[in-house]
Amino acid sequence: MSHIELLPWYTEEQNEQKKRQRPRDMSLAEPPHTMEIAQILMSLLHAWGLDPDLDRVCESKLGLLRPMVPVCFGVVSRHGHMAVQLPSCLGAWIDSCAHMPVDHMLLSSNLPPELVAQEKLTRLFSSKLHWELSTTLTTNHLLSIVALANTLMSMSNASFVPEQEVARRMHRPTTRTSSWGGDEEREEQIAAQQAHIKQGWSLLATLHCVLLPDKVVAAGAKNFKRPQVEMLARRWQHHCLEVRDAAQALLLAELARLGPKGRKALVDNWAQYLPLYTHTESINPQAAQKEPAEKIVKDPEEEFEEEEEEIVRKPSSIAELKRKQTTAVVLLGVIGAEFGQDITSEGAGNKRRKDADSRKSSIVEGFTLSASNNLARLTALALTHLLLAPGSARLPAHTPLRRAAVDLLGRGFAVWEPYLDVSHVLLGLLEMCSDADKLVPSMTYGLPLTAQADSCRTARHALTLIATARPAAFITTMAREVARCASAPSGAPPPAAALALQRGRAEVLRGIELLIDRMHHEVAPLLVEVMDIILHCVDQSHLKSKGLNEVFPAICRYNQVSHCPATRRIAVGSHTGQLAIYELRAGRCQSLAAHTGPVTACAFSPDGRYLVSYATSDNRLSFWQTSAGMFGLGAAQTRCVKCYSTAPMADVTRLNPARLARLVWSSSRSVTLMLADGSETRFNI
Repeated sequence: MSHIELLPWYTEEQNEQKKRQRPRDMSLAEPPHTMEIAQILMSLLHAWGLDPDLDRVCESKLGLLRPMVPVCFGVVSRHGHMAVQLPSCLGAWIDSCAHMPVDHMLLSSNLPPELVAQEKLTRLFSSKLHWELSTTLTTNHLLSIVALANTLMSMSNASFVPEQEVARRMHRPTTRTSSWGGDEEREEQIAAQQAHIKQGWSLLATLHCVLLPDKVVAAGAKNFKRPQVEMLARRWQHHCLEVRDAAQALLLAELARLGPKGRKALVDNWAQYLPLYTHTESINPQAAQKEPAEKIVKDPEEEFEEEEEEIVRKPSSIAELKRKQTTAVVLLGVIGAEFGQDITSEGAGNKRRKDADSRKSSIVEGFTLSASNNLARLTALALTHLLLAPGSARLPAHTPLRRAAVDLLGRGFAVWEPYLDVSHVLLGLLEMCSDADKLVPSMTYGLPLTAQADSCRTARHALTLIATARPAAFITTMAREVARCASAPSGAPPPAAALALQRGRAEVLRGIELLIDRMHHEVAPLLVEVMDIILHCVDQSHLKSKGLNEVFPAICRYNQVSHCPATRRIAVGSHTGQLAIYELRAGRCQSLAAHTGPVTACAFSPDGRYLVSYATSDNRLSFWQTSAGMFGLGAAQTRCVKCYSTAPMADVTRLNPARLARLVWSSSRSVTLMLADGSETRFNI
């Protein structure tokens, strides 16, 4: 086959209509060659005949061309060999076409009977028979069309209709009636048109990603070749972002479609290849003993990955064993991360059952809880090894496998947390994304990502997922590492953890700010730990000339935090009733037992001489004063100089706990307590 004729896809009538619609200004009308190629590819890849309504949208809104002859598909191997799936029983197909209903639009188009029969054959092949050829072909086909559809959906007005393309380039309306409107009306029309086009691409991607199996079976297919989950798992962190997103969406849809029993069978098949990672080897010794390394000649069909997903063959070589182990890590990691927990909400008065059945229901099917062979623990250890292992020739620093491990650690942190050293994981992620500032341009403006930038972006996203999934674990772990760095001897060389924390302090601050924005209430009980982290990561020289609300404004949203630039002190009211007073000049922190319950608000006086605190738990307002030792010697002492009892606030449980009260100094010796119920009371010192 020297070439493939691509012209007779549509009828002569459609050809003439296309010529009549062609605008005169060819420089504005004709899209670039890349868009023409995209139009051809999308027209070839779309599963015509499965959804008539979507087919009409594809032709009218998106500008796709309906093929008039069956299109044969194939795959190309790594070595350049090509395997084309040709019709094996064309006569039987034609006989089956005789019983297919004909579209009324096709009958009204005055086409010759030969073209009508050919179109029926094309629709049968596209909607049914094509999906019964090969699992590899189905997988590659779906990857291609979903990736292309998502790419076109991300573009502005990516339609192949000539009129819409010209209107978009010239920023003018497509209809004559709207040409009398102003600029705002034209902008609204373009925005509405763009929304319709994006919706069309979204429907196209949804059909092939989610609805295709049911549609194909409804069309009469008896042997639908499902996508290969192992092929999709190997592309979980593909170097092409569009292919990566398509592979992830298809794999998650296929795993959800398999159901609990199908996922359990999949886990049982691939658990034997899960490697037991150690510091010196990355091959599972038990698996290597089961399958001796023998040099076996490769079957030519293996180049095209023609194995069925239900049958996991025994590896025939060390290279294939490594490939299966890599696939097992990613596949089990995806199943554990996405289906590893069954989160159920129960009422406050109901007691939570802790019997064996409830424990099993909270773990993915196939992930056992035995201490000796816990699959969740083994998967977590394998993912952690891939994150923390130093770069080498055997495992380079920036590879798709390492990125997949980083991504899955973030996605399934709630599942892996019991088996992880959280400090090592967080510090490893901080080390990986420590150069984010240098790589931001290539991550922000859509430029091709380098391997290092891709790893950096993946690690940053994993940190975000971990912080939002377990904010308390993230904050307490970072605070513990900060305390270790502060307690390290001054003359000794800094440990590796301190260096990683120092290099990644910008990412730590970004994570803290994100938690305050998204999970304000969850951060409130850990304000003292959060302040420890902030003061360790921010530049201390900035706090000498600027206020805390300028250096890190997010933390100042809490009324329990107050900064006095005059005396360079910061006060934080804790959830336990303690007051933490940070002396920035001396570099120390003093803790006071101020209240019996959570501190609601605190504030320094303008001159810094007094600190006032209030708590709704004991309905008390206290004034504190810090006095230095005699002649300025000795440690400064903070004592309560006056205390007031306040009226209890009604309906405290119905109010926002972060906005219960605010303290405002009206002078150096007078403060006003402003409650959430609208009452205001002035107190004097």
